[in-house]
Amino acid sequence: MSRKKKHALRTPLSVKGGIRAQNPHSGNLRVWWSRRWTEVLENFRLGARLGRGRNYAVSGQVNSLTIEPGWVTASVQGSNKEPYASTIQFRAVEGAAKEQIIQSLRQRPMWVARLLVSDLPFEVETLFREAACPFFPQRQNDLVSRCSCPDYANPCKHLAAIYYLLGEAISKNPLLLLELRGIRRQELLGESGEPDEEEVR
Repeated sequence: MSRKKKHALRTPLSVKGGIRAQNPHSGNLRVWWSRRWTEVLENFRLGARLGRGRNYAVSGQVNSLTIEPGWVTASVQGSNKEPYASTIQFRAVEGAAKEQIIQSLRQRPMWVARLLVSDLPFEVETLFREAACPFFPQRQNDLVSRCSCPDYANPCKHLAAIYYLLGEAISKNPLLLLELRGIRRQELLGESGEPDEEEVR
């Protein structure tokens, strides 16, 4: 009599209307911040989980994805009937450091104008570094990720799918990187809702 395999391959349930990745890579590698995000994922050392997460993202297993200042929440459909709840909390820049970054950006309205048209100046990363807060996520003391799945590994394939989709969203809208660090679009624009006119040409 043959023995049953201890770990049978489980196929995730199909999802109608799930969020599907549009790119074989995690974003548009022609822009520098998308390439940097890819480096971030590689530094997480996800191994085979990155490939499985990519498959989840491409096949639309993520039911919902919400990006808020400092937080990402998602629902990911696995092989169980109930989707898994996944969250990623990023270390937000706060207090004087946050005000320093906002004021520095407001003093450079051309940078803000570029961000508003989905272009990210290299110098923005330097502003965050000077404020002692990394612009791109790092694993240690920088973010906390959780998933309700039984996988002991963190990040699991469900979280890997979220990182993958998040990278694609950031490649199209780099302002999301600031939001993940707790800086809203409205805070950059001020009360007028527009970048300062000075030097914007």
